[in-house]
Amino acid sequence: MKKQAYTMIAMIVLVGSMAAAAQAQTSGRTQLIANIPFEFNVGTKTMPAGEYTVSQVNPSSDHAVLQLRSKDGRSGAMVQMGSVIGKAQESAKLIFKRYDNHYFFAQAWVDGENSGLQAPKSRSERATERELVGIKMSTESVALTTRR
Repeated sequence: MKKQAYTMIAMIVLVGSMAAAAQAQTSGRTQLIANIPFEFNVGTKTMPAGEYTVSQVNPSSDHAVLQLRSKDGRSGAMVQMGSVIGKAQESAKLIFKRYDNHYFFAQAWVDGENSGLQAPKSRSERATERELVGIKMSTESVALTTRR
């Protein structure tokens, strides 16, 4: 019983220190804030509508990981992103793919940059896409501007 208690305490301390390290890493980095007016999917998670902070967890790595966290702290997700090249953006924005009434997080762009980050299609997004192709419904991209 004591061993389990010590193990639990050690795990709590470890998780707490990791959270503090993650907070320290995100300070000083570009963070985007967006009010997302619809429910959306990031990877395997469904996120409710609301205000979100989007930040890159590992800016010095070649494999970018974005963290999306709701303002109230109740919802959050991390997703590994790939690079995408385009024209320089006038304003920072988040791009979502809309399939009927389902939204999927797709890209993040920072103002003044000609490269952005693109999320891989999740299994549920691919399934939704196949389903809608079968009934010949179109998809669209939805762009939301953000602030720093």
